[in-house]
Amino acid sequence: MEQSPEEEGVLLTHSLAYYLVILVLFLGLMLFLSFNKHSKDKEKSYHDVIWADAAGYYVYNPMWFIYGNNAANFPDSIDVKTGNGFLLDRANNSVYTKYPSGTALLESPFFLISHLLAKPLGYKRDGFSKIYAYGIYVSGVVYCFLAMFFLLGVLTRYFSLLISVSSILLFFVSTNLYYYTIDAPGMSHIYSFFILSSSMYAWCRQVNYPRLPNLFLFALTVTIGVLIRPLNILILLFPLFYSVSSFKMIKSKLRYFLQYKLVTIGSFLVSFLVFIPQLIYWKTTTGKLIQFGYQNEGFDFWKHPKLLEVWFSAMNGLFIYSPLVLLSCIGIGVMIYYKKILGIYIAMVFLLISYIFASWWNWWFGCSFGARSFVEYYSLLIIPFCFLWNIISNKPVFKILFFTFIALCCFVNLSIEYYYDGCFYGTTWDYHTFFKLIFS
Repeated sequence: MEQSPEEEGVLLTHSLAYYLVILVLFLGLMLFLSFNKHSKDKEKSYHDVIWADAAGYYVYNPMWFIYGNNAANFPDSIDVKTGNGFLLDRANNSVYTKYPSGTALLESPFFLISHLLAKPLGYKRDGFSKIYAYGIYVSGVVYCFLAMFFLLGVLTRYFSLLISVSSILLFFVSTNLYYYTIDAPGMSHIYSFFILSSSMYAWCRQVNYPRLPNLFLFALTVTIGVLIRPLNILILLFPLFYSVSSFKMIKSKLRYFLQYKLVTIGSFLVSFLVFIPQLIYWKTTTGKLIQFGYQNEGFDFWKHPKLLEVWFSAMNGLFIYSPLVLLSCIGIGVMIYYKKILGIYIAMVFLLISYIFASWWNWWFGCSFGARSFVEYYSLLIIPFCFLWNIISNKPVFKILFFTFIALCCFVNLSIEYYYDGCFYGTTWDYHTFFKLIFS
């Protein structure tokens, strides 16, 4: 029996309300997990969310909204008390951080809310009291949630709602995306994950021709992404490989977009405006408009990259701590086998970033939960994962193996998550210490 338009409208309204309730409950669960995880954190300790690298990303907010680039105005020795993530240069009366400002830019709405609430709730309005840490907890969760929402908009263009939603949740539960959302939201990775997801979504909204608002949104997100981590500029290539079936289409796409010169100029203008605060900071602090913060750090292993270590080492190896990514790599191969050009782009990005990370002097990236430098690229790696799932969905034996492996990935990630101290204390290939993390 056919339903009337009115009945269909009621059903649609009920379905939307149902999904909205689920989304709100999931957001609430994530907030609970974050606040619960940090409930026993000691302020000004290495478990604090504003500590070391995270403090270096964050310090722009106290500069922008409270103290200015004026070291004398900051609380005494706050750089030392927060793990030396930035430097109060008393001699030149300026604040020095080697990190760009993109992470702080995304944290700033939550910083301002914390700043407004500090006095009424009895906290110091100094930019470093506990209420500012609360703002970062919420910030990490909200940006992860928004990234999932944008990813859903990308994935459902190709895959079923079930595969899309399930894949996003599995990446959250089975990889270190969970850790950098719940445990370490002060680091840059969850913000990059949001930026890459929203950039992809902004581009996917194009139909048959460039639409000005979406192009500007794409330019805005890519620029903020570069201000978070310069390597995020790789997402600029996504439009060339998205929704094409041959390399000839890539060439014609390039020619097609070059016709829209005014749009291109406008996009560059948007990018430049977003970059201005960073350029001002560099100029006032160093005397240069462009500054590379990692002055004494470099790519020591560029001739002999530590690829095996980056992928398989017990000391933060990608596939060891987040084995789910292995399925993404298999999915990349399957996409290429089925002549999906997007699969070639994802393969190129994965190999390039692997080489870059393996060439860095500190290839394990210090105190980390797994290969933290890959977290933002889960936005891309989830696509071949979904593709693989879609291909094996009618193959019972492969499905059993697929879901058994996923269950193992969930077990590994969550087992380590709630016993991990923030650093791996073994050596490069010390699997004995690694397995203690899982079965402790």
